[in-house]
Amino acid sequence: MSRRRKPRTPATSSTPPNDGTPLGALSDADLLREIARRRLAKGTFDIDAIEELAQAAQRDLGEETLAAAMAALPPEDDKPKACPKCRQLAPVKAKNRLRHILTTAGELRLTRNYHHCSHCGLGFSPRDAELNLPEEGEVSTAMERRILDFGVNDTFESVAERWSIHFSTSISSNLVRRVVDRVGLRCEAAHSEEALQMACREKPAEPPSMLTVATDGSMLLTREANWKEVKVGVVARGGFIPPGEERPRRRVEDARYVAVLGGQPEFKKAMAAALSVERADEVGTVVWLGDGAHENWTLATELCPLAVQVLDVPHAVHWAMLCGKALLGEGHCLLPQWEARTHELLDADSPEAAIQELMDCLEFATTPEQLAALDDVVGYYRSNEKRMRYRLFRSRGLPVGSGIVESAHRHVLQVRMKRAGQRWGMVRARRMVRLRAVYRTAGAVRFHRAIRDGLKAPALRHKSQLLPNAPRRVKYNDSAPSRVSPLNRAAAAAASK
Repeated sequence: MSRRRKPRTPATSSTPPNDGTPLGALSDADLLREIARRRLAKGTFDIDAIEELAQAAQRDLGEETLAAAMAALPPEDDKPKACPKCRQLAPVKAKNRLRHILTTAGELRLTRNYHHCSHCGLGFSPRDAELNLPEEGEVSTAMERRILDFGVNDTFESVAERWSIHFSTSISSNLVRRVVDRVGLRCEAAHSEEALQMACREKPAEPPSMLTVATDGSMLLTREANWKEVKVGVVARGGFIPPGEERPRRRVEDARYVAVLGGQPEFKKAMAAALSVERADEVGTVVWLGDGAHENWTLATELCPLAVQVLDVPHAVHWAMLCGKALLGEGHCLLPQWEARTHELLDADSPEAAIQELMDCLEFATTPEQLAALDDVVGYYRSNEKRMRYRLFRSRGLPVGSGIVESAHRHVLQVRMKRAGQRWGMVRARRMVRLRAVYRTAGAVRFHRAIRDGLKAPALRHKSQLLPNAPRRVKYNDSAPSRVSPLNRAAAAAASK
């Protein structure tokens, strides 16, 4: 016995309206079937033709839906309306003012009344607010989200060229530029850095076992100031590296990215917000990785005075290799052995052995350049001696490499902003740097909404466990890492002796 369902019959039969054309008596579904049958009879009905037919029907349906929805709206009256800014009644200044909005369903042509408030000088259209249309621009929110995703990942000209492959409408590079600038201004106008960070990614329900913080600088070519430094920071959650493994890899989870084309105070403010949202005050161990630049350690001391500061191994080896090239010569056959010996010496409780062997090379330094290279690397190691206890750090399962921030340079900045021949204006570069950091933190799906949510004050969902007299950040402790932060001044003073 067949279990196939019988087709449903409508409760009431109605005859489709006839517009007088040969196919005017057919319904929409019957009309599509008739068109498909005729194309199939001509032998030109392949999958491409089917897709083209479906897209054309979808486009026509979208435009008809827009027109029908606009026709269904009640007409506006001529009464004064409350001003959104001062709440005073504002009379109508112009009637039936036309506005074009590009939507995902087609172009929307809307006529509405324009009011002007004589008290505060604000001009507004109540119908725009009723339809939740953007205050500025010529695209809807859904269209803006799509254009923005293209614009922060590719050049404006390339976006305009690629757009027609994905959508039936066409856009210009200037439209992409205006959308990115408008959203960039919105990102700069966030309620606070912390509000923007919380909009990108919520606070963790429980403080992570460890936070890894890494900061570095990347040079960006600009029109006004030639090369300018972009400060990049990463705050990543993650567990400890299991000790004893050969070249272990640490998994970075839920990383937050901060990028600022500006001064150190602005970068400090952004990093402080990222640390606050990650509940750094309650984390047992915070590791701060840096390249040895003085401003990095100053920032670490100010924001996380009790964090474990680590000079990343690649930069430590890099300075030794600069010295080796100065002594032996560029491309010398012994440079690989020099590098291997550097790794061997640095894998210790202190860089003292590496410094001693470098000092033994003093008799072979015969030129001022060679003496300067030796002096630079020895001074670099001595000033970062406490940050180069790599054997201790590895035994505790702490990261010692700069992989997370080097990766951030590539997928936050370079993939979009350091292409061949690119020169950025300072204003647009500052906005794009910020947008790229938000994009990589929030993700493609949440990106557009996160910027809008960042305009609002963050909701207080978590009460900090800090004591009133506690330090701002976590406690540095040379012993085995603890999951409980010693957040009182007595413990901090005793451990620092």
